[in-house]
Amino acid sequence: MIEKAALYVVNPDVSCRPEGEDGALLFNPDTDQILVINPTGLLIWEALKEPRTQAQVIEAFSARCEGLPDAEEVARDVAEFMEQLLDRGFVGIHKGAVS
Repeated sequence: MIEKAALYVVNPDVSCRPEGEDGALLFNPDTDQILVINPTGLLIWEALKEPRTQAQVIEAFSARCEGLPDAEEVARDVAEFMEQLLDRGFVGIHKGAVS
């Protein structure tokens, strides 16, 4: 379950291979899972390279995109994707200090 105040960050063991216009492939060696993400998912993944709250991810994502649907729909879609990443171990909750 996504916690809005928690700081999320990519699992440092996960590798990301960009696939041009198609998005990217994520590989989690801890679980041997591969996840294909579209360009939208890649933007969210890139936003999570540093610890961020869900709201900060949504803000970073929205700043890089034009013509987005309403803010509630964007927030719902980002939260759903982040929850999938968290559940599969591609993303974790940051436990250290943030500078």
